[in-house]
Amino acid sequence: MTLDPAGTAREAARAGLRGALDITDGPAGITIRRLPGWAQDQFGGDPALAAANATASGVRLEYRTDASWLELHLTFTRESAAWRWRPLQPAAVGMTTSDGLTGSLLFHEGDVLETFPDGSSTLTPGTPSVARFDFPGPRRERTVTLWLPHRGTVLIHGVRSDAALHPAPATAPRWIHYGSSISQSSHAETPLRVWPVIAAGALGLDLYNLGLAGSAHLDQFAARTIRDQPAELITLKVGINIVNSASLRRRTFAPALHGFLDTVRDGHPTTPVVLVSPIYCPEHEEAPGPSRLVDGKFLATDLPRRQGDGLLTLRDARAIIADAATRRGASDPNLHYVDGLRLFGAGDAHLLPDRLHPDTEGYRLIGERFTALAAGSPWLPDAAGILS
Repeated sequence: MTLDPAGTAREAARAGLRGALDITDGPAGITIRRLPGWAQDQFGGDPALAAANATASGVRLEYRTDASWLELHLTFTRESAAWRWRPLQPAAVGMTTSDGLTGSLLFHEGDVLETFPDGSSTLTPGTPSVARFDFPGPRRERTVTLWLPHRGTVLIHGVRSDAALHPAPATAPRWIHYGSSISQSSHAETPLRVWPVIAAGALGLDLYNLGLAGSAHLDQFAARTIRDQPAELITLKVGINIVNSASLRRRTFAPALHGFLDTVRDGHPTTPVVLVSPIYCPEHEEAPGPSRLVDGKFLATDLPRRQGDGLLTLRDARAIIADAATRRGASDPNLHYVDGLRLFGAGDAHLLPDRLHPDTEGYRLIGERFTALAAGSPWLPDAAGILS
């Protein structure tokens, strides 16, 4: 069956979507949000969080098919903020198959959203795109996964092929990962270089990526979302934005972390939960936030300190997270701790072009190191199929 009619193509796209909880079918196409609609009502009007939630990091379309080609029709919205030293980047779509084929396509067309220091923005309309992947050799059935852009947003018009597309069954253990922009990995070159995507592929896990740029502030709407979703593994990578935005202090960080864990445990009393502390960030190892963006670099605060201000450094944050894991671990044997410096340490600082976010090579290292830690851990789900 060739999926030419617009209605059929859009229905096929919607049926294959994985990794997003809010899928909206509008007049022009399908939009996705990773958090559910009720959670978005609690954002408090934060445009940065709304934008991160609309970014499809870890979101994909998955099919069983014997097609010789597959096309994804979409319109990208690429974002630029020259005043923040954030240049316009190409959009990207990735492809993987169950028999080892991979590919990525970069696109320089689409709408362009330019934001300004006063919070205003302009949208310049662009043209739609077609991401086409051809599968060489004789026809055979395989699982095909199309990974949506990990930066900017996307409007999905439909998916076409020269054979029937069956939504792939979700059989792998489900992994929910909560984190910041480092977990969203918007500085990676393609969606296949997002570090949780790297790890999920290597470990045979079904990823739901709640890596949200500028977030991971232990918001209760995120905790309740995790609580209410099925999961065989939950990882919580927290601390960097709490430090670099000074959103919590010494008095409030530990109680907020325990409260977040309490909520998650309400829905997952025995699921393995792994607390992951921040990776290395040279500016905030010994100095608190809020960060300053100077010439494209994230620098520590230049505000004067006062005794007892409670501001946190990354060294403080790691100690608090490790202490929470120790205190709870006595009665919760399925709670574990990973020091983020084991994923990315001081020796990797040359892979931080803005002194905060890793580059593509840095994300590769984090994904591979997390995979190695998980593969030898007691918290990897038994049914995970580690790939060679």
